Amino acid sequence: MLKKILFVLKLALVFAAIVLFAKAMEFLIFNGGFSGAFYDIIFFRK
Repeated sequence: MLKKILFVLKLALVFAAIVLFAKAMEFLIFNGGFSGAFYDIIFFRK
């Protein structure tokens, strides 16, 4: 039971990391560089 919970948690973490990475890449491509807004999106400060 515990192994299954840990497995699901790991999957969720990997999925979240992929989604965040995709958002960051998309933002960089459309805005052409690192800026304050880039970090706002990564750390959800908006």
